[in-house]
Amino acid sequence: MTSSPLPHDPLWPRAGDWPVDDGSEAVDLMLVGVPTSRTSLSATQAHTTPAAIRAALRRYSEHSVSLDGVADTVLGEALRLRDAGDVPDPDTPDGEVAATATIAALHARSALVVALGGDNAATIPAALGGFGPDLATAGLITFDAHHDLRDGVSNGSPVRRLVEAGLDPRRIVQVGIADFANSAPYRQRARDLGITVIHRDAFFDRPLADIVGDALEIAGAGGGPVHVDIDVDVCDRAVVPACPASVPGGLSAAELRRSVRLLAGDARVRSLDLTEIDAAADTPDGRTVRLAALLVLEAATGLAHRLGGDALGRTR
Repeated sequence: MTSSPLPHDPLWPRAGDWPVDDGSEAVDLMLVGVPTSRTSLSATQAHTTPAAIRAALRRYSEHSVSLDGVADTVLGEALRLRDAGDVPDPDTPDGEVAATATIAALHARSALVVALGGDNAATIPAALGGFGPDLATAGLITFDAHHDLRDGVSNGSPVRRLVEAGLDPRRIVQVGIADFANSAPYRQRARDLGITVIHRDAFFDRPLADIVGDALEIAGAGGGPVHVDIDVDVCDRAVVPACPASVPGGLSAAELRRSVRLLAGDARVRSLDLTEIDAAADTPDGRTVRLAALLVLEAATGLAHRLGGDALGRTR
């Protein structure tokens, strides 16, 4: 990403630079980095991405315009926002267990935990930490071009690993699955497990809000927490060139942004991750990382709406 000094304007405060979490209080949204990359099926430096997303947040403001033009949202006024930094060494077995415990502790005092990957291996600690003791009733929604049901341990296996950990596959919904990005055996594995698959083309025929609503109903049917895995390679490759496995014809940036806001606005969603971006491979204009930063802000806006945070002006 090309860098240039950002102008200072006291009437245009920037997003990002949220206070460092000190573990002493309940918060609304907790940001945490999970810099996985070592087990990726594609060469990647995805471990560099959490820092890049944090830097990109400063290119935006925290002001979101409401549809009625009256009750706008200013995130820093509506929410307690904290950054817990990055978990160490999440690619090792011990590091993954420690990351899961860290995220579970953050989850216990947060309305929403947003985990910044890393490749899709970050979904394991992000989801298990978000589920905590409620794995038996939990649900999972993935926005992903791929099923992630591969054998072994890699960024292609988190959904299979979560099922093996005890997640009921009948409460897994995979949104945005693409043609020519999977195999027939893994498609059959999804069928055999009872996973609900919503193909990318559904967005041509159905309202986006209906798709998101159906996913929430299925994933939330057990009454437990829902984790949302946003594998950004669900988007069109022209939009996310820093996602190694993205394909032409995926979702638009606008479709993914709107989906994330709707998902975070639902009380069943307690944790969310953003994965599969290699910040080191982004275009000079940083379009992939900038989209990821906007997805963080969309999640925060959805949470503010959920908590009644429009223009609350609460003292923090």
